[in-house]
Parts: sequence; structure tokens; C-alpha cells
Amino acid sequence: MSRQALNNNGSHSGFSIHNQGFTLPEIITTLAIVGILSSLAAPGLQALTEQKQGETSLRTLAEHLALARSSAATYGQTVTFCRSADGLTCSGSWSDGSIVFTDRNGDRLINQDDQRLRSQVTTGLKGSIEWRAFQNRQYLQIEATGFMRYQSGNFLYCPHDGDPRDALQLIVNSTGRARFAVDSNGDGIREDSSGKPLACHL
Repeated sequence: MSRQALNNNGSHSGFSIHNQGFTLPEIITTLAIVGILSSLAAPGLQALTEQKQGETSLRTLAEHLALARSSAATYGQTVTFCRSADGLTCSGSWSDGSIVFTDRNGDRLINQDDQRLRSQVTTGLKGSIEWRAFQNRQYLQIEATGFMRYQSGNFLYCPHDGDPRDALQLIVNSTGRARFAVDSNGDGIREDSSGKPLACHL
């Protein structure tokens, strides 16, 4: 006698097993739907990632600026904070990175007994960062008193497509203190220190 009992008709009794797999058309349809959803989500995800990169870069600049302020008071001399492509000299663009160093004679060079305090080289940033200020000097210098030389200004981050909704700004006052621009009226675009919406000009 087999493990399965015979019924009255001589056939095996027991449970029937049905195939629960997917058919080829079902698999193709599922993959097509996943592909469509992914393509719809990709631009939004890319924009979010790019904005996070910009925010991280501006926060790094804010940290470097705070270090420059405290170091100027600690060392009792001028500290230079400038854009740097190599982490050693004032060069390149703000999108490339930045460097902070004591600068006794204010010549924007690390020489004599100057000390490099911190540097950051940025890679993979798709957007751009610009320092905008009176006379457009592309460096900041903080005196031992804690005040900046020459001017206040702002760092503006713009995404590669120039969408102002994704623009960010770090506003710097004459004492070297910084704050991020916010969207105070809820229109999706942050405002600068004058209350005007941020704008990117590509």
C-alpha cells in the first residue's frame, strides 16, 4: 500500500498542489511598471541629493568661518578664509573647496610663520557656490577684533539647473556671523537678507 490511501474509484486521495508562480506576461508587466515608477521618481531624488550636497557644502563654509573668527581672537592676528582648489592656496572657485589660515601680513599667502588651520577640497558638487559682496573680493579676512575686513556678504548655492526653489544662501554679517536664508512667506523660495527671493543666473 502506498502512503496515499486509495479512494473508492481507485485513485489516490490527498491534496492537489497548484503552481503559484508568475507567468512571463505578468513578470514583463511588473517590470514595466517598476521601470516607469523609477523614471518618475529619479528627477526628484536627484534634485534632493543635489540640494543635500549644497547644504553640506554651505555648512562646511559656515564651520570654516566660525573657526576663522575664533582663531583670529585666539592668535591675535588676521585670519584669511578663501576659496581653494588644492587645499593649500587661495585658488579655484568656492565650489572647489576652501582654506583657513593665519595671515599675519594679510597677503593671502601661507608664508613666514602663518599656519594652515583647516582646508576642504570638494568633489562631486553638481551645483555652484559664489561669494557675493561689496567690491566682490573672493576672500574673507577676520581681524583679531572679530570683525571682517572690507565687507559683509553671502554665499549663494545654485543647483545645476538654476531652479531657485533649490537655491540656498549663507548670509554673513560684518562680524563674521552667519545664518541660513529661510523661506519666510512659504512660496517655496528662500529670501535673502533684504527679503528678496533667491535667484540663480546661469
